[in-house]
Amino acid sequence: MSAGATILIIEDDRLNVRLLTEICHNAGYATRSAMDGETGLEMAEEVRPDLILLDLMLPRLDGFGVLQRLRADPLLADTPVIVVTAIQDIEARTRAVEAGADDFLNKPFKLYDLQTRVKSALQLRLFRRQLQRDLTPVARDRRSGIVDESERLDQTLASLRVGGGPVAVVTFRFEGKGAPDVVEAVLAGARDRVPGGKANLFLRGERRHSFVVAGDEAAARRLMGVLERIAAEARERAFSEGPLLLFGVGRDREAADAACLAADTSVF
Repeated sequence: MSAGATILIIEDDRLNVRLLTEICHNAGYATRSAMDGETGLEMAEEVRPDLILLDLMLPRLDGFGVLQRLRADPLLADTPVIVVTAIQDIEARTRAVEAGADDFLNKPFKLYDLQTRVKSALQLRLFRRQLQRDLTPVARDRRSGIVDESERLDQTLASLRVGGGPVAVVTFRFEGKGAPDVVEAVLAGARDRVPGGKANLFLRGERRHSFVVAGDEAAARRLMGVLERIAAEARERAFSEGPLLLFGVGRDREAADAACLAADTSVF
């Protein structure tokens, strides 16, 4: 699925660069490497890698700065980044997540852990691109009809779980007429970012939209909180009663649907 992908290694330890390069090559990936943050960014702009393995303690520009500049670049913002670091400090990890890190791998790392996380990140990137091609722009959906969101969601989750990474679902149902801009604001918020800077996979349905989060249910609940705030703010701007919005979280479609239907409160 991800054979032939290019991985950029930004690491200032030559031994670690050789080790990571060998592991990636044995798995069928092409690699490029940089020994400092500034060179790494220049190479990322040139190569447009499918994945970046990033150390945090780097000369010229540290890994935190690299993450911030990657996420600010429209052409590189959705590139998955796995931080490979010996840093155990929780504050540093939180800072890296806020800057846009997708995953962490502790040094020294196990071969299987690296292979699994790289495979999962590359699969997620591939499905994100496929879904964006299939489901956007919205005008195309209106011309050709709505894709069977339930079936696509089940297929997507099953495929992503092959890579071994955690995946969860946020379901968003809406009932009633009025304030369509509120619904679109929620969709735009989900498409753009989740906490930590990770882009979403999203599937548009007729009365329900589903968002796939590359994380556990706790991460999905954080996204749900963000979407609820976006909806409330959009309603205030619209000065409208707006539609009834119900949110649910689960590890799969059925669980998220059940939580959504069982919700006894809504944003409005």
